[in-house]
Amino acid sequence: MGCPNWPEEISDGSTGTLMLSHIGRGTWTKRLQNVSGKVTGDWTRCFVDACVLVNKARFCIQESQTWESLPLSGFFDASIVSEDLQHKEILLLPTCCGSLCKYLMVASGRASVFLLRAKTQRTIKSWDHAVGIICVHEAGGKVTDWEGDEINLEEDQSERRLIFPAGGVVVSNGSLHNQILEMISSASPTL
Repeated sequence: MGCPNWPEEISDGSTGTLMLSHIGRGTWTKRLQNVSGKVTGDWTRCFVDACVLVNKARFCIQESQTWESLPLSGFFDASIVSEDLQHKEILLLPTCCGSLCKYLMVASGRASVFLLRAKTQRTIKSWDHAVGIICVHEAGGKVTDWEGDEINLEEDQSERRLIFPAGGVVVSNGSLHNQILEMISSASPTL
């Protein structure tokens, strides 16, 4: 997957990143260079972060959603400032672009968790998630719906274009996954 507008922490003129994954072979990234889109440098192996405490995790969400619209908001407030986080606050990372970039953030270890609430009036396209699911899995993470079931990319029998995750999608480093699902379940008894 490519994120051409991805902001890099290194100021070498890079304008984005490319992420590649193959089942059984891991997840790898390489920076894009300048506006030409040339790929430069070496491939770097990606791994999810090692965070095991929810209140220490770095979260990202869709730009169209607010933290308050998510079930974890009943447990934690969100802050975009990492200094002096309180016990009942989590760090909400600013992100760019669409869903695939959130998967990239988790697969590369920049974020611990990506939460997406499924909206009844909006369809969720499989192509916005399929490659991200593979990248996160191969980097050591986990992706399920809010009930803990794997995302079924074959559920749309007629066109294979839509996915129907119960409640929404949880993308995590794997270590936090069950804790997040338990919190969602206790805050949303009926999804």
